[in-house]
Amino acid sequence: MSSSSTAITVNSANYYTHTGLDNGTTYYYKVAAVDSAGTAGTLSSEVNAKTHSSFTSTTTASGSITVGSVAMSGTYVSACNTSGVAAAVSGGYFPSDIVANRDVLVVTGNDNVSQESHFYTDTTCSTLSGYSKNGWDNFTVGDASGEFYKVTYQELGYKNKAGTAVWEAFYENYFSTNNITASGTTIDLVVGTEYDVGGSGSSYMNLFFVSSTIVRLGEGSTSSYPTAMDSLEMVKQ
Repeated sequence: MSSSSTAITVNSANYYTHTGLDNGTTYYYKVAAVDSAGTAGTLSSEVNAKTHSSFTSTTTASGSITVGSVAMSGTYVSACNTSGVAAAVSGGYFPSDIVANRDVLVVTGNDNVSQESHFYTDTTCSTLSGYSKNGWDNFTVGDASGEFYKVTYQELGYKNKAGTAVWEAFYENYFSTNNITASGTTIDLVVGTEYDVGGSGSSYMNLFFVSSTIVRLGEGSTSSYPTAMDSLEMVKQ
């Protein structure tokens, strides 16, 4: 090990949880077994992992929703993600200045949730291109489906904020092309300002996995429950 390395003794043979780490920092690890006499074996190959970047939500958390035996509350944030983003940009699904994204879920009441997608122009999720927020109401938890729970909710709000002119132009064109208005008014985004588009009122079905620290969900549908979960895992802040 180098002079900057720290040796960690672990009694468990199966796992170790490293706590007290800094946000947005990459940590490197090698592992060696130690016999009963205290003799260490050969170090393994090095692996690394990066902690979540610091994130502050503009949505206020409130209340809680019971999912199974867990009270889902507060704000849950995924790691900064770059996987699949370039392909989505090339396919015309995202503005051209986006290179990374993160998912956010905020419990805003005892049956209310804000499901959010934040997009960035850099790989560290530091510079915002824009975000969208879906406001869910009447969030109701149904039966378990394996380790997941069936949920239903209504989309009663949708907000969009442009962080760049590229995002602004992309979504103004998207709204115009798809005849989406705000109660009949043409949507005119302004960089740096959150625009309340309004919700569709549609009812959705989805699957949720909730633990004391993690939330995962599928892609909500108006017609059926999803058969797969989103790959981004959101961790409670």
